[in-house]
Amino acid sequence: MVANLLRGEVRPAVVLGAFPTATYLRLAGGDVLAVLTRDAVRLPLGLSLSTDSTDDPLDRWAGPILVGASCVQRAARTVRLSRVVSVSAPRNVRPERRAVAQARVRLSGLGPPDPGLRLLDVLADGPGEAEAVVARLIGLGPGLTPSGDDALAGFLVGAWSFGLAADRLRAAVLEAAPTGTTELSAALLRCASRGESIPQVSGLVRALSEHADLHPRVDDALSELGRVGHTSGVALAAGVVAAAQAAAGTGWTRA
Repeated sequence: MVANLLRGEVRPAVVLGAFPTATYLRLAGGDVLAVLTRDAVRLPLGLSLSTDSTDDPLDRWAGPILVGASCVQRAARTVRLSRVVSVSAPRNVRPERRAVAQARVRLSGLGPPDPGLRLLDVLADGPGEAEAVVARLIGLGPGLTPSGDDALAGFLVGAWSFGLAADRLRAAVLEAAPTGTTELSAALLRCASRGESIPQVSGLVRALSEHADLHPRVDDALSELGRVGHTSGVALAAGVVAAAQAAAGTGWTRA
């Protein structure tokens, strides 16, 4: 997706947010792209640079921005696309029940997610309340990626990985996101609906599907994901674990 945006026609871009590690851009036409330093979280809609934020903080870049023809141009700076890295989570894996139970216990030690995330337990039981849960979670919380959206994104990626038949939930999220949350978060939810996410989420998916003897990796994967952002990592983890619980239970059918 990112490669297609970069290789397309040259378009002007508007800055949605700028930080030392990341600049978020909206291209003409509504597509969203993140320019990321090497020490940033590797977002599925991001273009990663070879420089660190300490050496080249992105919030100090200035001037109009153009994206296309395999590069991002800002004033005298030009960043060119060199290679494409897969951002898809593992597919067709099965959660291990004891790993899921362990993850639910460990989640509480990462810090309490937004109270609205308790609605994820409803999702874990089955897709019947999908629209109501989406309506309650979409846009819930502050920031460019509200915690409610992160939880939904985690569940969508987990559904992709664990083979849940989540078309109804996916459709509800995609319908609500354009007007229900921020532009960046809506773009990340679209990525999640395709099974695309950050490496830390993929790491948790793998840990939840490993043999019981490897369950210490669940703790490591949860800790690593929990360090992402202020609330994003915990909320993403809650969503992934809820999807794993659903796949290990009987409330959902498998795609």
